[in-house]
Amino acid sequence: MNVRLAERMVERWASANADAIGLDPHHIQASYIYNPGGFGNLSLRLSDGCTRLHVKLAPPDRCERLQQWAGVSGYLAEHYAAPKLVHRIDREIVEGYPYGLVFEYIEEAVPLAEALNPEPVLTGVIEAASKLHRDGILRGMLPEAEARTYADAFEDEYISRFTEDLEGIRGSRELLRDFVSDETISWFGEEIERLRETVRQTPAFGLPARDVVHNDLNGNNVLTCGNDGFRIIDWDDLSGQGDAAMDYSVLLWPLRHGPSWPIWREKVLAAAGDAVAERLELYFRAKLLDDVIDVLADYVESEEVPEHREEAQRKAKAVHLRSYPQYLAQYGAG
Repeated sequence: MNVRLAERMVERWASANADAIGLDPHHIQASYIYNPGGFGNLSLRLSDGCTRLHVKLAPPDRCERLQQWAGVSGYLAEHYAAPKLVHRIDREIVEGYPYGLVFEYIEEAVPLAEALNPEPVLTGVIEAASKLHRDGILRGMLPEAEARTYADAFEDEYISRFTEDLEGIRGSRELLRDFVSDETISWFGEEIERLRETVRQTPAFGLPARDVVHNDLNGNNVLTCGNDGFRIIDWDDLSGQGDAAMDYSVLLWPLRHGPSWPIWREKVLAAAGDAVAERLELYFRAKLLDDVIDVLADYVESEEVPEHREEAQRKAKAVHLRSYPQYLAQYGAG
């Protein structure tokens, strides 16, 4: 992807639609926003020197998710501190991205992952997540597919991702050869199947999945604002048939191995109950495996963004090399 060309195309579109998005057409600049979590969507910051906006463009396979977010954006902004929707983009302004949304840009915010004292904010986010998971009004606003279990939700979130990642890793084998062995790649496939089978054999995963979930509630998607305030962004993966344990696992992952974990586990128990806490443990296992496998897919995908390739590959390699022995020590080699 040519980042500078994408920026110019978005600037041209924004100048032509300046009245609709509330910017001065003569001073618009677009800046690519590097997303360390992946390269699926394309995010840019728009500014006319006074006002800033956030543009998010989706490739064809992710358009439906952005369209769903747009449909419930007002409710999310009112009840869950989501950014306000400014405009919908219904045509391709950057090649390969046929749909997009323009949101308010949240000023003077720090990602929870970088906050000096995140714990007061975390308590509020857990309360908001607990409310979200039980929100029948929002569930009724979302499309509903055929009934599924928590095991199905887990497979959709992690097993499918790992399987797709593995295909990409095998297809780009030479890129990884200096630090990922053939034996390790074979182990990936075996471990994915072991995890799938463990989930299927766990009774708590056999229950119907009816939780409303954000599905990517990590420390970069929660922004801290002022005194214990926060905003929640990136609602692309919102689902009315998910698992609350997924949200808690991603949100609390940085604390999982710290001394305060028993306190936070009690907060989850109080907010969600024993079954969620039981499933949480397998979601933590999957989260660690994600840091073993999915980061290698990010390593491969970063080839498409030369401007950030070196940084992205350095970080992905470091995460993999740290997480793989940790996973083996905690869960065994099979």
